[in-house]
Amino acid sequence: MNLNFASTGFRKVTIGFFFVIVIISLNVAVSYFLLRESNATIGRMTEVVNPYMEKMEEFNLLVTESKMYSTNWVYLQNSKEDKYNLRELHRTKYPSLKKELNNYLVLLNKKADKDSMEAIFEEFEDLLLIEKKIMNGLVTFDDYENAKKKFSAEDLVESEVLPRTDGIMHSLKATISRNREEASQIRNELIASFNKLLVISLSVSIGLFLAILMAATYISGAIRKPVQMMREIILQLGKGELPENKITVTRNVIGEMGESVNRLSESFTKTSIFASEIGKGNLSVGYERLGENDMLGNALIQMRDSLRLYSDEMEEKVRERTQEVWEKNQKLELAYREIRDSIHYAKRIQEAILPDEQIIHKVFGDAFIYYKPKDIVCGDFYWFAKKGDEIIMAAIDCTGHGVPGALMTVIGNSILHQVVNFSGVTDPAKILNQLDRKLLETMKHHGGAITNDGMDVSICRYRISKRELTFAGAKRPLYLFKKGELLEIKGNKFPIGSFQYDSEKLFTEHRLNVNSGDTIYLFSDGYQDQFGGRDGKKFMVGQFRDMLQEIHNMPMHEQCSLVEKRMLAWQGGMDQTDDVLLMGIRF
Repeated sequence: MNLNFASTGFRKVTIGFFFVIVIISLNVAVSYFLLRESNATIGRMTEVVNPYMEKMEEFNLLVTESKMYSTNWVYLQNSKEDKYNLRELHRTKYPSLKKELNNYLVLLNKKADKDSMEAIFEEFEDLLLIEKKIMNGLVTFDDYENAKKKFSAEDLVESEVLPRTDGIMHSLKATISRNREEASQIRNELIASFNKLLVISLSVSIGLFLAILMAATYISGAIRKPVQMMREIILQLGKGELPENKITVTRNVIGEMGESVNRLSESFTKTSIFASEIGKGNLSVGYERLGENDMLGNALIQMRDSLRLYSDEMEEKVRERTQEVWEKNQKLELAYREIRDSIHYAKRIQEAILPDEQIIHKVFGDAFIYYKPKDIVCGDFYWFAKKGDEIIMAAIDCTGHGVPGALMTVIGNSILHQVVNFSGVTDPAKILNQLDRKLLETMKHHGGAITNDGMDVSICRYRISKRELTFAGAKRPLYLFKKGELLEIKGNKFPIGSFQYDSEKLFTEHRLNVNSGDTIYLFSDGYQDQFGGRDGKKFMVGQFRDMLQEIHNMPMHEQCSLVEKRMLAWQGGMDQTDDVLLMGIRF
């Protein structure tokens, strides 16, 4: 090759490779930009987004713990650990968590999250003030024995703590859900970026192939044969074949060009394979750099290592959180089983003290008892005793429902047995006076603690031989149907028990003669207070009387069935409001 030919070849090769260098530069620039953007996204995910999501979940758990601790403060007097945890939550856990979340909100710079969290913080701090009111109200043992304080705290839990907690958790879940969707979108964009890099790499390989083909045509002549050989090799590489011949590296432009083609072919093949494996989630794939200063190779390796580190950290955190959740679920499930078993055992005890309905049916023949507790155990109960020619029957509505109400039923049942069966008192007014006195004495056994716990009672004595019915009531009436007419005999306006009545209670007796076919009804206020219907209102006394007016002539077992169906239809999908007791007796 003479000097002129070499010079001409050099110029032609220079022009041809100028286009190749431009394409390579564009590829490197685009790849670097994409990788840099991906690294920034990975860094943001690792250092800000994911820690922020964890703190949000921790805040969600803290809200749940706040509800549980404050509820236990009220209902579990001796739960020292829960009380300590609630104080720590107020003093340190919440302020620390709020500070961390605010720091992440500054880094995220998302107005929607900032506004949402400021509103949630404000709602939660209002809830903490309510909890502090509960904590300050129930401090000593005497505070728990103070019914007013106790009921006030329970009311705060039911009307403030529980609904506010639900509202905060709902807002938190919405914010967490929104952030999860955004995190998922970032991950999808990251995968799309990797796929874009793969497409660019493949596109550049094809572009190089076309550029070299054009250069071979352009610099035809003296260098046609070497370029033709280079073309054949690139075609083979494009088909995935391993060329048998390599371009001979000489000390001229063609040799240098051939060496570059060899390197580029290997480099883009490795890059394409590497990017494809990363896109599939294979973070252990190896990559051989072209040299220490291989920018694309270093960026790809850094990207792989960052993703692998992030993946390992996430797997470890998921394992830790899963274990924590499992352990807490186990404890909650054990506690739930123990409480449930205890309440069911209490139900069996309560059922055991109730009179057998068969005894009532045996005495009166046509009678029914509709008894429907709001919870597993009941705050209403009925009582029946036969003393010679006299029959004593009562319907009692104790303060509250559930476990507190059930405990009052046990006390009331015991006192009635003492007064009637052991002391022989059968006059209804005297029974109520004795019941009131003994209940107040029982409630004073803690050193004169003031309480408003009590009972509403309607009680009757029926003398079989005289067909005489004597009634007395404590805030509860008696309904008597005689020849289709309803007679309402009202009781006195004060209850049994309750220290809010300082004056002496004198209960009034009403004596009535009953004939065959007359019907009486004794009941608590649970049926008339049930919410339901189209507008979600109470059943009310008027509608209750109208229902009894419609059915009082029917056989008692049919009345019981209709009473139950009417209750279920009225209640619909709403929760039961209170315990329900209705006794019907036909003479």
